[in-house]
Amino acid sequence: MSSLAHLAIFLVSLGGVKPPLQARVEAIGLPDGSQAGLWVPASRSKSPLVVWFHGGIGANNPTKGVPAAQNMAATWKDSGAFALLAPSAWPASPWWSESAVARTAALIDSAAKRKGVDASRVILAGASDGGTGALWIASKLRARLGSKLKGVAVWSCNPDVLASQGLTLPGRDLVGIPVRWTAGGKDRLYALGRIREYWTALGAAGWALETHENPVADHDLSFHAVDLALFPAWTRKTARK
Repeated sequence: MSSLAHLAIFLVSLGGVKPPLQARVEAIGLPDGSQAGLWVPASRSKSPLVVWFHGGIGANNPTKGVPAAQNMAATWKDSGAFALLAPSAWPASPWWSESAVARTAALIDSAAKRKGVDASRVILAGASDGGTGALWIASKLRARLGSKLKGVAVWSCNPDVLASQGLTLPGRDLVGIPVRWTAGGKDRLYALGRIREYWTALGAAGWALETHENPVADHDLSFHAVDLALFPAWTRKTARK
């Protein structure tokens, strides 16, 4: 699929219309009333598991992971590189809460039992609030997942959002884990200069960072369609380590 096709799918989905080639996503209900979306590609072999953390957690929607999984599976489904699991977060249970960490861990355990999912190879990924959430939850699950945690990939995020909660990103917990981090030069919410400060500090702390800058990209994920198209190949490479 071309980068223009990827962009078209994003723009259509942002407008509230289902993408033309919607992937079949299973909705998983949890005891806390939230739902997660799970998509497993048709394959004869097991696929690594990408856990996707959506943005916009200010909306009081504990089922947002399901449409998030549909949108991202529609974007990447031609790759067949991984299975996709998308939990939900909302104001009372943001990504940077113990409840969200526990919910994610339980969902990974559940997905591990599904045919076609190889949960011995897990990559966390997300955008905006979800990007910060991917970094946060990866740091919290590092000890639990051990060598199963293969990498983290984030777009348009800024860990400064943790400061409003009295939190800081645990820098040491992700040392040695490949982290792919993409930022936009015209991000209306998060200045690229501030993100570069994080890259410098975290690189000095020993993070295995792979940074990407798109000088013309605003905050929305649709601006990163070309970069997102590179993610399946990165996943294949990273999950083999």
